[in-house]
Amino acid sequence: MTDGPFDDCLIEAEILARAGATMQRFQTYDVEKVIQITREADGIICDYAPINKQIISNLRRVKGIVVAGVGFDNIDLEAASEKGIVVCNTPDYMSYEVPEHAVALILSLTRKISAANLGSKSGEWSRFGEKYWSKLTPIFHLDGKTVGIIGLGRIGKKVAKRLSAFDTKVIAYDPYVSEEVMGANDVQRTDLDTLLRESDVISINACLTDETFHMIGERELNLMKETAILVNTARGKIIDQEALVKALSSNRIAGAGLDVLEREPPDPNEEILELDNVIITPHMAAFSEKTATEIRRLAAEEMARILSGKTPLHAVNHPSGEA
Repeated sequence: MTDGPFDDCLIEAEILARAGATMQRFQTYDVEKVIQITREADGIICDYAPINKQIISNLRRVKGIVVAGVGFDNIDLEAASEKGIVVCNTPDYMSYEVPEHAVALILSLTRKISAANLGSKSGEWSRFGEKYWSKLTPIFHLDGKTVGIIGLGRIGKKVAKRLSAFDTKVIAYDPYVSEEVMGANDVQRTDLDTLLRESDVISINACLTDETFHMIGERELNLMKETAILVNTARGKIIDQEALVKALSSNRIAGAGLDVLEREPPDPNEEILELDNVIITPHMAAFSEKTATEIRRLAAEEMARILSGKTPLHAVNHPSGEA
């Protein structure tokens, strides 16, 4: 295990012991150190450590790499595939937490919960129509509004289901999802530009790939309604953050709810941290008391399958060579 947020690897070690494997835990993102600790390993479990081409070229025995999370943009898939190494993620551990977090950000933005909370605690209080309330406008309800989902996978489907309960019209952009899946989830298919133009609320729930990197840039933000809000609980680099800051600073769009940023953690002086029309949480959407242990179990079980010669459940590449 190259890295991870936990203090031990007891859960993982117990599961892997049943597959005849021993476990060593480290906490490093340094390429040279990762090369050193993984060179003779049979498998790698990682979180954010960059498993790049240089590291993969030095691997002698690795059969599989398992990411303890959904995103796998820190792995060089092409290099792994060429070396015959299967790469897997663990997408099942937070299917409820992330959709709930996305909806929480949406409601906080549309109802101005965060701003109203800060104002109330600082002594600003007024009745309907008075001066302080005017600072919070516009406040709107979701009934009858159009919600756009970018990425209708496990998370996107659950976001759509939850938001449909508010009597919204849900549209989605996902070129890899069939018409049947769209219909089964009561979602209307559309192209990205149309989604951006028509949506009052946009939720990003796509994986970060070469195709989705900076998918939302200045051109795309300029297509959005001035009253629209943008929520991202996926990966920060899907949005061009510089363009987003520009759009938010000029009130080109109404607001944004971000659980992820282009640079994590952000520099304390980054402008996006100063904007009043942004709610930021520290990449915590997937966290709950349940997921804190579930992700460890699922990652270890996937690695155990790989080491035992079984087919993994969630391979994200197609190995072509020999490890």
